[in-house]
Amino acid sequence: MRGVQPHCRQTRARCRVSLAGALCCALLPLEGCKVGPNYETPQVLPAEQWSRRSDAPLSDDTPQLREWWRNFNDPVLDQLIGQAEQSNATLEQALANVRVALGTLGVSESQFWPQISVATMYERNKTNIALLAAQGVETSAYDVWGAGAVMASWEIDVWGRVARMVESAKAELESNVEDLRGALITIRAEVGTGYMAVRTLQQQLVILKAGIANVKTTLDVAQRCLAAGTNTALDVAQIEVELDSLEATLPDLEGDLDAAIFSVAELCGSAPAPIKALLDTPAPLPTMDERIGIGIPADLLRRRPDVRASERTAAAAVAMIGANEALNLPTFSISGNIYVAANQLSGLGNAGNISYGFGPTISWLVFSGGYVTSMITQSRAQAQVALASYRGTVLNAVRDVETTASMLVYSKQAAERTADAVKSAQFAYDLSKQQFTAGTIEIDRLLSAQNKLLQAQRLQADADGSVAQNIVSLYRALGGGWDEGAVNESALRSADMASTTASPK
Repeated sequence: MRGVQPHCRQTRARCRVSLAGALCCALLPLEGCKVGPNYETPQVLPAEQWSRRSDAPLSDDTPQLREWWRNFNDPVLDQLIGQAEQSNATLEQALANVRVALGTLGVSESQFWPQISVATMYERNKTNIALLAAQGVETSAYDVWGAGAVMASWEIDVWGRVARMVESAKAELESNVEDLRGALITIRAEVGTGYMAVRTLQQQLVILKAGIANVKTTLDVAQRCLAAGTNTALDVAQIEVELDSLEATLPDLEGDLDAAIFSVAELCGSAPAPIKALLDTPAPLPTMDERIGIGIPADLLRRRPDVRASERTAAAAVAMIGANEALNLPTFSISGNIYVAANQLSGLGNAGNISYGFGPTISWLVFSGGYVTSMITQSRAQAQVALASYRGTVLNAVRDVETTASMLVYSKQAAERTADAVKSAQFAYDLSKQQFTAGTIEIDRLLSAQNKLLQAQRLQADADGSVAQNIVSLYRALGGGWDEGAVNESALRSADMASTTASPK
């Protein structure tokens, strides 16, 4: 009988392994089953609710948004946007968030696989119990050597709990990527808007200084006339008051210009001095005469990163409903270990010292004090919040485009009218100057004409600046300026920065 026992033990071991393998094979086809609702992108905005715009400078053509800033043909603007892409702090933060989401996805995906650890060990044991020694039990010190591998409890994803968690993590990662694209669009637009503000303020300074020079010329004429006895000291005093008033506005305007330049420097991730040196020389406000296409709502929803990010967040929230619902169902898992242990190091090579354990486990959470129910309720409510937020984001995107488009149209109209006003004011000033020189009008009428010309010129500078800024804002609202290449370059640059930061000095 003793001769057949090893065979029986081997047969039983094979049966146990076969039974476990059969159970695994029976469970594996169920991995495709995922409890919980499947996400479908909600329809928010019918196409017929979109306002079709054809007012100049707009059209309903498909917008050309790639590197929109180059349409201004301004190398300085191109340089500033390029520097902001490299160094802006907000952009780096968005890149870091993408890395965090990527790590979270990796953690979720790792649950598809077993966790296996290997270890070696050595112990020196000594039992010092007098009673055992009196009974003849060996109590001298002994060694234990061991090595082996352990597979922690590996959950077979029968109900798709892990798959739903991976689905949620992947959607969150995609949402963070869209946030990165949104940051890229916003930074470019803010640099563009800030640059337009700088050039507008510089133009305002040029106009103001030219107006001051005109008043000084008038003052010289008035002083000569006073010396000749053809006018009065009151005329000279009125001109001096006007001159002092204009010169008093210079410091505030120069302070506003410095503040605008410093804001651009911050967006570029730079100290103020280099950007101030780049922008200190006044230059004309860049213009763009071509019509801007707006397109259709479906295109807008595909382009706007905030809409895309919100939609992905909603998808992540819906996936978590299934992950939590699976907690109410049985859990199937497998665990095991294999190791060799001996009293001498040489014994680790003896196959007779090998031990192992392997087997499946089925567990079912039958009472949790309302924990699982509360988790399901919470996840459903969070999905409703995310879907409502998505709808709000879509409507906000449409409002944003409609608003900026209207502002561009009206600012363009205002710029055209102020240009006409400047022509009229210039004609009135030239005529008043001739009449004052001829002595047919009083000084106050000449000063009034000068003041109206100056006001009209400054209004025109503001109107032109508003047009340029509204063009930038419209490109931002349309979701323009991002592309896969720019995002990938930024991600690689951020990864290099992260590895450099993490490496020991």
